[in-house]
Amino acid sequence: MDFDFDTVVRRRPANLKRMFTPRAVIDHGNVSFDGAEPDYPTAPVIRDAVKALADNGLYGFTLMDQAYQDAVMWWMAHSRGVAVEPDWIVPTLGTIHALASAIRLLCPREEDALLVMPPVYNRFAQAADRLNRPVVQCPLIREKGRYAVDFDGLEKALRERPVRLMVVCNPHNPIGQIWPKETLIRLAQLAGQYGAVIFSDEIFADNCYGGRRCPSFLEIPQARERVLVSASLGKAFGLTGLNHAHVMIPDAALRAAFADRRTRDHYGSMDPLAYECVLAGYSQEGLDWVRASNAVCEGNIRKVKEAFAALFPQSAVYGGEGAYVVWIDMNPYFESEEALIDFLYNKAFFHVDAGSAYGAPGFIRMCVASPARCVEQALKDLEKAWKEKQ
Repeated sequence: MDFDFDTVVRRRPANLKRMFTPRAVIDHGNVSFDGAEPDYPTAPVIRDAVKALADNGLYGFTLMDQAYQDAVMWWMAHSRGVAVEPDWIVPTLGTIHALASAIRLLCPREEDALLVMPPVYNRFAQAADRLNRPVVQCPLIREKGRYAVDFDGLEKALRERPVRLMVVCNPHNPIGQIWPKETLIRLAQLAGQYGAVIFSDEIFADNCYGGRRCPSFLEIPQARERVLVSASLGKAFGLTGLNHAHVMIPDAALRAAFADRRTRDHYGSMDPLAYECVLAGYSQEGLDWVRASNAVCEGNIRKVKEAFAALFPQSAVYGGEGAYVVWIDMNPYFESEEALIDFLYNKAFFHVDAGSAYGAPGFIRMCVASPARCVEQALKDLEKAWKEKQ
């Protein structure tokens, strides 16, 4: 089936990505590569479901039923290759909302800490900050052109601090890397040894490249009693503005405690739009669209890597395993992040996320879920501006 990955969606002024795009970039006619949502329209099956809901005219309270559970289980089996039991599924108001509920549940004392491994999505730490809970950072290490978990540093942190919750992002945002099963097993073992629970953000796990598959903590026996796995339509279908996710929790006691905490955090029912989109998107037609979208993103990642290798040969470029982002070290070419951002935004009209937002100044994160022609044009503008600067 042919899908439209060439049209650029019209972003209304209230769209977050549009709000933060510099005027110079908009006036030049380039799309923004910050944020992490596609610039092309979502799957036809999703759009049809939204239209049908609108035409019916009822937007009432909506609860999870067997049809919803069946859709999630089908999707996890066919997109992820992961078996899920219906009782594991707990709908929430989004991944970060679910993380906040987990913090309230598992970190009752002021000293109970959340652990993150930067560079990583900043809203994980933000959730703890807003709940006045400490954040322990265990930075990833770079070795042989990849990132790796610093297990020595991690064990030291777990031994010395009351870490009750560890956040793992797989595929990792912003580095676009998939953590292998061996890493997940070791993380689960350490969590069990030191009494921590793992919150696994797997919302990018449907976006994998080169025949790769993202393993889930749901497959790791050592994690079964101490893991919450969050998944959603958000990244796969570009529904990031829809406040919805489903958290899958194999352990019955942990699941019951989390569901109770979620409800007391003012969860009444799911958005009826989310319900319809799950049933529609988690289907063969939805899976066909996601795989076609992944092919577009994979091609764009290849173009970006080739362009940066030619223009900035000293810059390490990470990504291409999972998630439609690339992570690029621009420190060899700019004396400060301010100089880097000024050049990219005002000279090259190339809008990306600054690495400081993820704990790594001088890096940039680029979302590649755009029409190929938009990526190609932006890379030409970057090349022209860099040659002029040189």
